[in-house]
Parts: sequence; structure tokens; C-alpha cells
Amino acid sequence: MTADGRKVEILGRRLRRLRRESKLSPEELAGRIGLDPQDLARIERGEARVGIETLFRLLSEFQIDLRHLASLASDEPEEPIERFRRTLT
Repeated sequence: MTADGRKVEILGRRLRRLRRESKLSPEELAGRIGLDPQDLARIERGEARVGIETLFRLLSEFQIDLRHLASLASDEPEEPIERFRRTLT
């Protein structure tokens, strides 16, 4: 997977986490932001990039800004190389 592909996947997981924490079904969230539920599912799975307009609608729905979204801890396991780099410092 490319670095860009990995970022798309991580963003999707963070958006899914926010949706679940908000106790919204995929259909409810998709309806609120004017998106097809299948498109939302593809975004959450990291199979599709989120457009800028959709991203801002999501941020508005969750009442967060880009910095907050970027700061959310990923549920991704730490990459072995990153773990190794931390041991060297």
C-alpha cells in the first residue's frame, strides 16, 4: 500500500470512529451530510478518498476542526519500523 493509500485508510477509520462515538448509523450520517450510504462505507473502509466538500460537512456534523481530526489516535497498530526508531532515541 502506498503512503497516500495508508492515509486514506487511516482517515476512514477515524471518521468511522467518530460516527460510532456519535451513535449514528452509516445511513443516518450519510443522510445528514447528503452522501450515499455506499459512498460513506467506501470512505470508512479506506477504499475511496473523501472530497473536500464532504470532509467539511463531516467536520461540521461532528463539530470538530481539521486539527482535531488529525490528532485522533488511530486504531492502527504501530508499524514495526516506527517502534524500532523510537527505541533508538
